[in-house]
Amino acid sequence: GWQGLIAYGCHSLVLVVDANSAQTLQVLERHKASVVKVRCSCLNVGYLYFPLKVLDLKLQSLTLGKIIVWDVATGIARCEIQEHAKPIQDMQWLWNQDASRDLLLAVHPPNYIVLWNADTGTKLWKKSYAENILSFSFDPFDPSHLALLTSEGIVFISDFSPSKAPASSGKKVYISSPHSSPSHNKLAAATGAKKALDKVKILISNEKPSAESVTLNDCLQLSYLPSKRNYMLLLYPREILILDLEVNQTVGVIAIERTGVPFIQVIPCFQRDGLFCLHENGCITLRVRRSNCSITATPNEEPDPEPAQELVYDLRSQCDAIRVTKTVRPFSMVCCPVNENAAALIVSDGRVMIWELKSSIAGRNVRNSSSSASPLYSPVSFCGIPVGAFQNKLPDLSLDNMIGQGASPGEELRNSFLQEVHLKFLLTGLLSGLPLPPFAIRMCPPLTTKNIKQYEPILAVVQTCSNSNILADMLHVFPSDPRGIEWISLTGFISFATSTPNNLGLVRNELQLVDLPTG
Repeated sequence: GWQGLIAYGCHSLVLVVDANSAQTLQVLERHKASVVKVRCSCLNVGYLYFPLKVLDLKLQSLTLGKIIVWDVATGIARCEIQEHAKPIQDMQWLWNQDASRDLLLAVHPPNYIVLWNADTGTKLWKKSYAENILSFSFDPFDPSHLALLTSEGIVFISDFSPSKAPASSGKKVYISSPHSSPSHNKLAAATGAKKALDKVKILISNEKPSAESVTLNDCLQLSYLPSKRNYMLLLYPREILILDLEVNQTVGVIAIERTGVPFIQVIPCFQRDGLFCLHENGCITLRVRRSNCSITATPNEEPDPEPAQELVYDLRSQCDAIRVTKTVRPFSMVCCPVNENAAALIVSDGRVMIWELKSSIAGRNVRNSSSSASPLYSPVSFCGIPVGAFQNKLPDLSLDNMIGQGASPGEELRNSFLQEVHLKFLLTGLLSGLPLPPFAIRMCPPLTTKNIKQYEPILAVVQTCSNSNILADMLHVFPSDPRGIEWISLTGFISFATSTPNNLGLVRNELQLVDLPTG
């Protein structure tokens, strides 16, 4: 959210974490099933109160779908919403309306979109479509434009309004291969950079594509680009397609190499034309669009009378990957909506990893010609004031404060004070989860009038694993698996353990008294 807080679902709970201190601030308990989606309101900026939209969904039977609106400051549920006990595919707050601050658009399977007043739980309107709706995305430049991702294509809605349901069924388009259209056979003879793009270029058409054409069955995400008008991205496991909705074709492809790690999620930036990408190994990468890219013709090729602009996104930074196992894998990623220079990763073992983007000066107007990626420069002005040639680097306040707009080769020569910057991720926060069960938890003796001067609230957690430890002070007590712990005072506890049975079925029982101040 805009307050710097992170909310995520963990089993049937909703946890709210402070990104600056990596501490849990609030735990919301009311759900009867696993929480699978959380949406934070972007309104009430600057106030502690802000509502959270939480989707409660049973993963097994898919019979319970409930939206709970939370007041995070008090931990009280303000409203509960449910529509025919159907699970909910997607939901999003309306950020641009003036009539009410609590309007929520939700997708109810198989093909309904419903606008709710989340403050009162009132259904304002309901609209059905022909295909199953998977997700949706609002146009950040025009609030009346909405795109629905369906199982067969994309439905563009141009008359969205909070006051009434869309009158038309929208414009349905299909994603097809250019080789299936006779009008695009001339692209087969293209060479060079244009040929490389045409190999994966797809077109938006009003005709239903054939079976061998590109489909949206494997599409993971659809989103408008907030940094460029009339541009949209489609996320697939091994590539990201950038669509130009004015010319109805793909103008950029971010493909992963054969040995690369597939994508899970992508978050487009609005301050600069960049993409935060999450991969299956838990690695977060930042890709920034290369400046002044266009599809040029080779010497043996006739120039295109209407050259299309090719969008190339260069890899600028990436964080360390996590160790992925059968039980440990990345779940989701969120980006700071204000500064866009920090990202948080949620891991299945309960960890929350906060990565911040840092910049460093690489040099002045000197570029390595062997590098294919265009250099990134720091901004030439700050709050309208030009930056001097020998001025110190500005602090990393936000993404647009770290890197400026792309400079053309001519500008690189004219602006002798341009400072090239390099970006890197730093792990600035880590919230560890509980150990895998079974484990024992014991709170120290309670506060009394006699121990009020030396009392400290300490919680001891005994973990059962091959390298067992007691997490009160990370004390290694037993070489074998511990079974429990009991406090005997504020400064000591007794823990007991049992070893694995030997060939005769005998075990070794151990009982140890530990002094906490000395370990």
